[in-house]
Formats: sequence, structure tokens, C-alpha cells
Amino acid sequence: VVKTRVGVCVMHMKGTPQTMQDDPSYGDVVDEIERYLLARRQACLDQGIEPERICLDPGIGFGKTHDHNLTLLRATNRFASIGSPILIGHSRKGFIRKVLDRNERGLNDEYNPMAGTLAVSMAVAAAGAHVIRVHDVVETVQALDLFEASGGLAVSTDNRAF
Repeated sequence: VVKTRVGVCVMHMKGTPQTMQDDPSYGDVVDEIERYLLARRQACLDQGIEPERICLDPGIGFGKTHDHNLTLLRATNRFASIGSPILIGHSRKGFIRKVLDRNERGLNDEYNPMAGTLAVSMAVAAAGAHVIRVHDVVETVQALDLFEASGGLAVSTDNRAF
């Protein structure tokens, strides 16, 4: 990474892919993950990786319960203040269905993961996420454009990946 000057994204995950969902627990999920990301960012800097080439990801869905994921999403602004771009990868994750299944409006049979993904995309964009990893890129960019045009906080879609 240092020699080629490519970017690096450091993601938090509790355990391994095989064990990460085996009863993940935290004292304070936001504090623990923030400390992890800060330590990993410092390790990258110590190795000579330029700060502008480091992106941090709290790892939504990787060794977290549904409630942990929601707590982390609500803390996006805190992560965004760390000093490196923050990536949020929430697209089609299980916590979206869980929240929508709590819906008491009788709409559960019509569950569509894109609706929840778009809603979270708007929330984390407004909270300062720098990179939003989604499956439905075109729809998300359109939603962000309309969000901004209709009075939502200004979000940057200048560096579109398509």
C-alpha cells in the first residue's frame, strides 16, 4: 500500500467470518469500535500510509447484533469526526428487515430491502458518511440527489463510481 500509494479501507469485525455472529457482545459498541478504528488508523500512519489514503469502516453486520448495527448507524457523525473518510456498508443487511418486521402497519408481506437501504443511505449521508456502499448504486444516487434538492443536507455525489 505504501509503495503503490493505493487507498486502504480498514473495517472492524469481531471474530472471524465463521464466528462473528456467535453472540457478539460489547460494553459500549460505539466506544469500542471507535477506539479500534483510531488504533488501526494510527497503525496505518505508522507504516507510512498517507492519511488521505485511509478509509475507516465500522463494519455494519460484521460481528454485531441488529441493535449494535442501529447504534453504530446513529453514531455515524461521531465516526465521521475521526479524521478519515468513513464508509458505511449497510445495503440489504438483516437489521433492515428486522426493523421493518417490527412495523405494525401490516406491510411486512411487502418487504423490499431497497426501501430500507435507501432510508439508511439518506440518514448516514446526512450524518457525514463519506462512502456509502450499496448494491443499488443508481437508485441510491438518485435518492441522494432528490434528498439534497428537497432540502436535505448537502451530500456529495461528485465522485460517482459509475
